[in-house]
Amino acid sequence: MSLLHPYYIIAIVYMLFFSVQEVFGKKVDKKWFWFLGIYLIILVGLRDNVGPDYGSYRGIYIYSDTKEYMSIIRKALHIEGSENVEIEWLYALINKILLNVFNAPFYILTLVIAILAITFKIEYTEDNTFYPFTFTLFMFIPNFFIGESGQIRQNLGTFIIYFAIRYIKERKLWHYLFWVFIASGIHNVCYIFLPMYWLVRVPLNRTWMLILIIGSIIASPFEIYRVFGDFLSNVASDSMLVEGFNGYVEETAERLNGGFGIPEAMMAILTFFLFVFDKKMVEKYPYYEYHRVYAVMGICMYFIFRNNPVFSSRMAGAFIGFSYVIIPNVMYVVSSNTKKMIYSFIIALVIFNFVVFASFRNIIGGRFTIDLYKNHILP
Repeated sequence: MSLLHPYYIIAIVYMLFFSVQEVFGKKVDKKWFWFLGIYLIILVGLRDNVGPDYGSYRGIYIYSDTKEYMSIIRKALHIEGSENVEIEWLYALINKILLNVFNAPFYILTLVIAILAITFKIEYTEDNTFYPFTFTLFMFIPNFFIGESGQIRQNLGTFIIYFAIRYIKERKLWHYLFWVFIASGIHNVCYIFLPMYWLVRVPLNRTWMLILIIGSIIASPFEIYRVFGDFLSNVASDSMLVEGFNGYVEETAERLNGGFGIPEAMMAILTFFLFVFDKKMVEKYPYYEYHRVYAVMGICMYFIFRNNPVFSSRMAGAFIGFSYVIIPNVMYVVSSNTKKMIYSFIIALVIFNFVVFASFRNIIGGRFTIDLYKNHILP
């Protein structure tokens, strides 16, 4: 078992302190959430060779400068050109400007991406839960290390698309389409969120949720996603990052062939909250119905893509990352005693994730430990 660097533990203790206040006291001023965001930006934005994907993204940084600006613009407009740009246009453009115009070292890119990602993260968290510190603490391990510290393109893209959910709520189609375009310019997995502007209005009840989820579980062994051919591969895969991605994945042959592991347990927990508290959430929590659609989509996609670790993490994970907001949000609609039980359960999951993450090779492979983590400005 390895220990996370104290910098991360400080963040966890800070989140826990304000989490207790916001759940059992009064709403915490947003400035304290921004202080957390600034601290995390420093941790992740100025990290030095930390994260299994670090080397891969450094290679992409150099690669982007070999492409012409017009080729990148053509990529944005989906126009074929003589030069092929193999990564998303906006991410390539950010890379090229930083290196070609400013001759910036690589850590400036990670800093810029961290500022953008955490800014969008703060905004969407504030928009969608009354318990931002609790939700952030709940998702911190392993999401912060897989996302902000790892797969930074998909992480930024999905935070942008989560932020844009405010325009679904406001029914501003063109605003939403604009942000889908921007987010997909960072990572093309964000295109799968395009139909959500309409799908969130589809009424779901427990019967339909049960049918959809059980149907997805039954369909899981048949790998029906293969009928889409190269389309899904182009959306979810990234050959330049496979090695780094594998640094996070602890997949066993038994799990992929029908066994039960941590991902399935989390799907079961999310499903439990969906069914048990559905009626109260519909009555008392604003826009819960929208969150419910995202959750059901994520659960179904997870089981449909379960035999493919990349699809089940990148595509289904993009939906599930937002749907977990349902779990802390339930505390808003239940009695005081039930709220205490749910909060205790959330903290137990945080501790469990902390122990599991420290036990796997992920923490060492990502250089997140007390002896391996390095930062360009922190001692």
